[in-house]
Amino acid sequence: MNNNGLAIYNESKNELEVTRPGQIQRFKIKCTNLNPKQLKVFGVEIHGDEIWVLTSPKTNSRPTRKFIYKFSSLNGGSSGSY
Repeated sequence: MNNNGLAIYNESKNELEVTRPGQIQRFKIKCTNLNPKQLKVFGVEIHGDEIWVLTSPKTNSRPTRKFIYKFSSLNGGSSGSY
């Protein structure tokens, strides 16, 4: 059993496949605020309850923005630059 949780981004469906910490069941989160035609996804990181999807415009070579989702709510909520 994974105590940290798991999140995988599926570009073809534009969604996250998420397993909450300490659980086995998978949930899906639609990434409606993330446009894969304009943004490149560099990776997904887990920080406590937060799931960060690291992105940038397709022309950039490194991430410049993160979309934040939460295990506790299992829905999208915010995004920001860093």
